[in-house]
Amino acid sequence: MNYVAIQWPWMLLLLLAIVPLAGLLARARKKRAALRRKLGLEPTKGEFGRDALRVIAMVLLVLAMSRPGYAPERRSVSQSGRDVVFAIDVSRSMLAEDAHPSRLEAAKQGVRDALEGFGTERAGLVIYAGSATILCPLTYDYDFVRYMLEQVSPRAVDFGGTTVLSAVEKSVDNVFSDERSGMQDLVVLSDGEDHVPDTKRVAELLESRGVDLLLVGLGDPTSSSRIPIENEEGGKSYLKQDGDFVSTRLNEEVLRGLAEDCRGASFVAPGTAAFDLGDLYANFAMDKPAEGAVGADSFVVYREAGFGLIAVALVLLLLGGRMGRAGIGVMLMSLAFLQPMRAESVVFDEARALQVEGKFDEALEAYGEVEGQTSFQTAAIRFNQALCYLNRAEGLAGESPGGALEAARQAQRCFLEAARLDPGLERAGRRLDSTAVRISAYAAALKEKEQEEQALQEKLDKIIEHLKELHEKQSELRTKVAERLPKRGSNSSPPASGEGEEFGREQGSLKSEAQSIEGEMTALDQEMLAGMPEGTPPEMSMMRVPLRLMTELLGAQDKAREALAEWSRWAESAAQQQVAILKIEEILAILEGGDSGESEEGEDDEGEWDEEGDWEDYEDSEDGMPSSMPMEGDLAAGSEMAPLPVPNYSAEELLMEEQGNMQFREQQRAKGQAGKVEKDW
Repeated sequence: MNYVAIQWPWMLLLLLAIVPLAGLLARARKKRAALRRKLGLEPTKGEFGRDALRVIAMVLLVLAMSRPGYAPERRSVSQSGRDVVFAIDVSRSMLAEDAHPSRLEAAKQGVRDALEGFGTERAGLVIYAGSATILCPLTYDYDFVRYMLEQVSPRAVDFGGTTVLSAVEKSVDNVFSDERSGMQDLVVLSDGEDHVPDTKRVAELLESRGVDLLLVGLGDPTSSSRIPIENEEGGKSYLKQDGDFVSTRLNEEVLRGLAEDCRGASFVAPGTAAFDLGDLYANFAMDKPAEGAVGADSFVVYREAGFGLIAVALVLLLLGGRMGRAGIGVMLMSLAFLQPMRAESVVFDEARALQVEGKFDEALEAYGEVEGQTSFQTAAIRFNQALCYLNRAEGLAGESPGGALEAARQAQRCFLEAARLDPGLERAGRRLDSTAVRISAYAAALKEKEQEEQALQEKLDKIIEHLKELHEKQSELRTKVAERLPKRGSNSSPPASGEGEEFGREQGSLKSEAQSIEGEMTALDQEMLAGMPEGTPPEMSMMRVPLRLMTELLGAQDKAREALAEWSRWAESAAQQQVAILKIEEILAILEGGDSGESEEGEDDEGEWDEEGDWEDYEDSEDGMPSSMPMEGDLAAGSEMAPLPVPNYSAEELLMEEQGNMQFREQQRAKGQAGKVEKDW
């Protein structure tokens, strides 16, 4: 924070008028001198000095009008009141017309009525069906809440169904704050058709953040209603499932049970009758606390130095002669401009400078600390925030389409608010069309990326399935070989003629299967590397270690097949088969994301060999494999990992990637919830 600042620097442009003013004064002096010579009078002394005083006085007046300030002081802005988030159910069952004109429109009108009675409350808006979306964060700008309320429709969420838990999670995690615990309310307007009820989880989330719950039930609880939909011709039809019309009613049991399970919750059921949500909420919050500062907004106030400059200019004008009417007018105008005002323009200038430098995240943070005095100033702030979001989206487009899509949507909201606050800001309106095109492009890119990831996942699942089949076959073959080996103290006869050849052919077939799997893994590895950012080293591929283990697996299978050709080396073959089995298990553990371990068959066989001493008859055999002999490609060798390369990513790149990952995880969780929903209305 600067100790001295020029709060209105654009006023300094008036200094350009000083040059022609000085020229006019010089011309006037010459004409007066020429006239005095014609009249035979002596030239007047000191005219140049008086003109110089006038010019200096005008310079001081311009400097005063630029509002120089000193001794800055930061002041905070706070208000008291509760935080209220309206969560509106936008599932298709809310289109039922048992409430006039529909359940959804009745819910929206109820929110409008509640906003009419708000004064010091912060209001937010969340919509939900199978997933939840924040349409408006907590704000005192009720007009903006009303504006976003007009955008509420069943098409505004990712998928259908009804899950109150999704609305509660979104509100608790992204809207409410721990610092406001006990002064936060969630108002849910729904028909109670919750297809994935989890009242215990809802109660835990609300209690953990000190959020009180008001449930408003809409619809007829006794008589079912059909769900109207608009067909392709624009006509009206009704929703069907399996050839039958879908009907819905108010499910009071679900909402009442949720209210009973949650601390500080209330349930009211206007049903199909008209209701005033403002009165309902006023009664709900009547005895609840409303103290405490809301928000951490602050602004800088400078002590005005312009008054001293005006005093000096006045003295100079008096010394330089009469001020005249023009001088008095300029003086009064300067005084009018120098009324004490919030010096937020200093912070705005800092934010604008960060934006020009390309530091968009820092600029957004700085813009967030500024609040305009007029709707015009606020519109300018929102417009610049939108530009920052667009630049952020452009930077994320290649690496994280999900993060780019979210940033573009934030930009769209800022452009909408800027256009609403200042209808004359045509640039904001023009930007909306291009932003909508970007959003569509990012959404398409995100969908394409998800499809690519899904395709890769399907290929990975196929490889895992083939590995499990190979593991089962290799274990069966090893069991056959182990059963033919002589036990301690027994006189087992050699295998029948051709039995070793048959085992060898089976082992060769298993090796061919392993080679086929290796080809699939190599192809998948190339696809995954192609989808990584340019310049990503091959060592970053998740298939690097599994491919190395596959090479060791093939080597063990080849040695096992060769050893089966001689009866005296069957123990060595069984050992190599066990190595192959363990390699398959290691690969599966990596690809499935679990801990490496042995299968049940591996544990049983390993225990049988160790406990019964199957190796003792071959310890002194020239062709056998000593028990102390280190096995090539054993677990100890297989566990050696090459050191990972030192990452060369910046903190900003890591944060951008994490933002995209969070977006992807949220979408995957939404898809998982969608899979649990059998009814999408």
